[in-house]
This record gives sequence, structure tokens and C-alpha cells, in this order.
Amino acid sequence: MIERISPLDMGLTPDRTIDRGGWQIPLTYVGERTRGDLFISDLSHVPKWCLQGPNLNDEEPTGLKMPQGPGAVTMDQGILLIRLMASEARIMALSDNVPVFGGTGFTNVTDAYASLAVVGPRCFDVLGKLSGVDLDGPAAPPAALAPVEDVTCLMVRLERQGGTPGIIISGARGYGHFLLDAFLDAGKEYGIQPAGLQRLSGWLGEP
Repeated sequence: MIERISPLDMGLTPDRTIDRGGWQIPLTYVGERTRGDLFISDLSHVPKWCLQGPNLNDEEPTGLKMPQGPGAVTMDQGILLIRLMASEARIMALSDNVPVFGGTGFTNVTDAYASLAVVGPRCFDVLGKLSGVDLDGPAAPPAALAPVEDVTCLMVRLERQGGTPGIIISGARGYGHFLLDAFLDAGKEYGIQPAGLQRLSGWLGEP
């Protein structure tokens, strides 16, 4: 199996790891702190697909009902479905429940993107220092394509365990280190901490 390398480097030594599809994913890091209210995790290993077609309104990939407007999101059993426009949607498998797609229109884009999650009550304050997009307002969409600094990213707002908010950010793989450094620097005043998959899975509600 091909060894796959994340475009993000948290700067910490993995303590425990798990192998998924050739990715060595850190469950925890040596010296990882778990008491802070704000953390950042690598999600680059998460399987991702682009779904394109002339009109996707009636599509139901993996049985999920297609969101009916740009920026709308559906999530069930760890599968995140994001509508970008009439002819395009993105799919992310945030758990071990990895779908298999048949037919045309699906493109696996896992290795094309660096992805990370910023989780905690101050996640929107961190994002506000880097982007003009508002994902926290009463009329804000759950997802948006917008610049982080000068890098166009897909950003998705989720509220998971205990109603704790988080933002999943995906940008072109070559900008992975730039995005990670930007969020770590912007979150420094709020005590942001790198975290492995174990803490992220706890937020997502996965075993």
C-alpha cells in the first residue's frame, strides 16, 4: 500500500497512531494538552469527493438528501454533504463510514486538499482574524467558499458534542503549511492547542 503523507505538520511527535488507507494518523501527540477550550486537528486524511452534474437537486449520494442551496449542508453517520452550487457538491467522510460511489460525476479529491478543524467556542474569533466570511451570524450559511488570507478555502461550520462549535477548513494541498501556521498564530491569544484524532473524534461523537 502506498504511504500517504499529510501536508500538515503539527510540530509534535505522535504518541499513538492508527493506519487508515496508508495514512499514519496520530491519535495523540507526546505532551498533548487536553484541558484547553480551543484545539486544531489535521483532517487531511479524510476521504473527500467532488460531485458534479447539470443539476444535482435530485441526487442522494449514500442516501443523503441533497442540500437545496449554495452553502447548505447535510450530515449523517459521519458523512458530510456540502452544496456549493447548482452543479457541484463536496462530500467528506469524517468517520470510518467510508462510502463507495458508482456512476459518473464523482471525483476523489482527497489528496488535492489540506484540511483541518478548529474546534471550540472561540473558533469564530480565530477565523475572523483571517477571513471576512461570517459563519457565526444569525443569517450565516453553514458553509462558504471564501479566502483565508489570500487562499480560497471551503469552510464548514458544525456544532457537535455538547453544542461545541467547530470549523472545518479545506484548501489546496500546497497551501497546507501556510493555513496551519495562520490558524495557529491567529489562535495563540485564545490558547489554541494541536490535538490528535482521539480528541477530534470525541467532538464529532465517534467512538
